[in-house]
Amino acid sequence: MSSLEAGFEVGAVLEQDLQSDYAEDAAENAAAFALIEDDPDPQVVNGEPEGASIRFVKTGETTRGRYLMAKVEIPPGSGPPLHVHTRTDEWFYAPDGGVVMLMGTRTYTDMDNPPDVSGRDTIRMIPMKKGAMVFGRRNHIHGFLNISDKTVMMWLVWTPDTPEVTLKDYFESIARPILPGVRGARNNPIVQLKAVSEARDYGMMFSTDFWQYAEKVEEGEAPFGKNLDGLIRLFESAKQA
Repeated sequence: MSSLEAGFEVGAVLEQDLQSDYAEDAAENAAAFALIEDDPDPQVVNGEPEGASIRFVKTGETTRGRYLMAKVEIPPGSGPPLHVHTRTDEWFYAPDGGVVMLMGTRTYTDMDNPPDVSGRDTIRMIPMKKGAMVFGRRNHIHGFLNISDKTVMMWLVWTPDTPEVTLKDYFESIARPILPGVRGARNNPIVQLKAVSEARDYGMMFSTDFWQYAEKVEEGEAPFGKNLDGLIRLFESAKQA
């Protein structure tokens, strides 16, 4: 059982009851991603969460430093620990559905005063139906969990992606095999510890336990919407000469 599963009763959120204010916009969400094409020969690594396959389909090298995009396989019951990005904003797109987003509303900007020091947050559960998307601002707690019984896809977009500010190096680092005979991070708790310990180098605060950052959990809407216009502008800006 992951720390996210331990944080709340997953069974209370049934697949057939999933609701999302953004699920009705699945067609326009898909249309936004149709504006771009995957880079040829994308790099694939195994890493966080829990051995998920991460395919980097766009990088700062081909987006003029505007964004990094990955298509991630999320095994059943998997999801990253609650964490905070201080250098990047992020979009979460669930083409398969089956995911619950976990998002806070408090702002955390000081790496030396993470949520367990400066004050934990109320975490909202946002069930995502097929085609749903939400936006996550930097300096806010977030995570997600695959509550289905099958592997699902999540498409993640981080902005910016420059040599000074990139998460690709982070995923490559934590995915590097560090035990003989171990491929990537699958079933390797040491790599999970590595993911947490190296997060600070990339401007992130990672929890090691759900309740370390969460004060309570409630159902609710995504606090920052889905920012579709912002995503489209980002995609278009990366194409400009």
